[in-house]
Amino acid sequence: MLHKILPLVFISLPLFASGLTVSIMHPLKKSLPLTIEANGVVVANNKSVITAKSAGMVHFYTIQNTFVSQGDLIAKVSNSLRQRRVQFLKNKIALQKSQLATEKRKLKNTQEKYTMGVGSKNSYLSEKIAFSQRKEIQENTQNEYNILVQKEQDAVIYAPQDGVITDMSANNSFIHYGEKIASLLSTNNSVKLFIDASYAQKIKKGMLVKLQSSYKNCNATIMNVLPKSSNNLIEVMAKPTVKLPLNLQLNAQIELKTLTGVLIPKEAIVLVDNHPAIYLIDAKNIAHLCFIEIQKDMINNALISNSLPKNANIALKNAYMLHDNLKVSVQ
Repeated sequence: MLHKILPLVFISLPLFASGLTVSIMHPLKKSLPLTIEANGVVVANNKSVITAKSAGMVHFYTIQNTFVSQGDLIAKVSNSLRQRRVQFLKNKIALQKSQLATEKRKLKNTQEKYTMGVGSKNSYLSEKIAFSQRKEIQENTQNEYNILVQKEQDAVIYAPQDGVITDMSANNSFIHYGEKIASLLSTNNSVKLFIDASYAQKIKKGMLVKLQSSYKNCNATIMNVLPKSSNNLIEVMAKPTVKLPLNLQLNAQIELKTLTGVLIPKEAIVLVDNHPAIYLIDAKNIAHLCFIEIQKDMINNALISNSLPKNANIALKNAYMLHDNLKVSVQ
């Protein structure tokens, strides 16, 4: 009884398979970009250091990580001893000028008496020496005053350019001459991308980058590939087409090159011995196995190398149920 059933089973399988109905499609030529994904962050093109040109207590007129325009008041460095000294010298100079004017008049009178012969030469020379000494003292006082006034002017710190203030010293803290009080980040920003080091030889200057973030989506152009890497990542600098806020985290898609081939749905692809393949249906509705090369794998479709005949009929529906040289019905 068993011997009679088995032949019936083997005979019925090809009869069932030959009744398969498939749908077909023709090759659709398509050009798609070959891209890689990367993470990135917005960084400043340059970072300048703001230093104190005088010693004293620093008082800020802005707060950390805020934008300032060129010429905006950033901070003042106050020094009570210097300020009192400036006031003292100012009063002293006024007094010395008054005394110098008196000495000048006395010198003139002595000179006139000496010229007329009613005064001694020694008196004239004595007054002349006294006037010169007092003038020298007044000039020294004036020089000290000018230096301190310049320090007072230098104690007022303005933004040298537009940017974002960061790395600020503690407010109301004492600082020394030449000490850093803050940094100024330029508003001309770049995007630093972190890319798998395996793509290092494929990343070139001028490549297009598509940026996506919670702030704005835009394009960028690769400017430079930095000669350093960490954690199997290389750093790539790109210039965005729009201004982006500092420290913005974003995702990037880099277009390596354009691929040209045939776009087909994934349901048309089968695996045969771990190699991708499709079935082509000839004029007699016979299925023929054809191995393919996938250039780009997508969610629902795949771009394969353009090696198919122009009018090829690619099996679509029920492709996974076919085998080579199988007779099918075309829907």
